[in-house]
Amino acid sequence: MDIYNISSQEVLDRIARNCPKALGAYLHCLNRADPEGVVYFTKETIEIEMSESMTRFRNNIKALARENLLMWYPFDHGIAVTLAVIDEE
Repeated sequence: MDIYNISSQEVLDRIARNCPKALGAYLHCLNRADPEGVVYFTKETIEIEMSESMTRFRNNIKALARENLLMWYPFDHGIAVTLAVIDEE
């Protein structure tokens, strides 16, 4: 079972109410995360593959972090993200 599941109504509600513009960033994180929920984004990946500015993506990641949906930290030329484990019970 995938523990990083966008269908959780609690997650969708939190994103919709508090940071709806960040939904795309959350989906990118879900789709690219490894089994431990970790994903690395380089500036080139964000700008070229995702067609988004680094600033906008970082701001969306920060908004998701304020909702306790992930943790993040910058590294040289990118961002590392660890998704929060969403307990659906």
